[in-house]
Amino acid sequence: MLRVLRLLLCLSLSACAWPDSAHTELPEASLRAVRAITAEEQACFVRPPINFNKPVVIMLLSPRMVYTLLEWTRMRQAAEALGYRVLSWKDPRVPEAEWRAALGSPAATTTDPEALLAMPPQCDSLWRGMNHSPMSFVLLESHLHPWAVWGVMPEEAWSEALRFRVLALRRALVQFSPQ
Repeated sequence: MLRVLRLLLCLSLSACAWPDSAHTELPEASLRAVRAITAEEQACFVRPPINFNKPVVIMLLSPRMVYTLLEWTRMRQAAEALGYRVLSWKDPRVPEAEWRAALGSPAATTTDPEALLAMPPQCDSLWRGMNHSPMSFVLLESHLHPWAVWGVMPEEAWSEALRFRVLALRRALVQFSPQ
């Protein structure tokens, strides 16, 4: 029980590396958390079209969290190296002038500001209750792991958080699939 609580704490903070046993001891709560995306959320991914057979990580970014633009390129590349399709959206609460100033700063290491797209307005339901960014969600096929990955983190912790969510999604999809 203590091990499961420790793992759930790591999940909620997304700031620690997973033990080797995490992939075989996936908490039941993580499997139960996986859900089908709603029709409203499905509309989010019409443009650009998404291949749902490949894991997708959707990141909501904000220049108000200082490390976001410093670390974004590294985190995006790490997710892509794991085989994820990466969508990055600008936090709509940040005015466009503030975005332009942040991306134009010499401190910003984001080499592809065009990769930061405006969040489609119909995607609001995916981010309800969000009070911090950067924040990421992982999708696979037509299902979402609703436990968000919060913040900027070292590559090992980020990679493990992404792997953990996809593992939960894959296991849940096997359970949801018709026999």
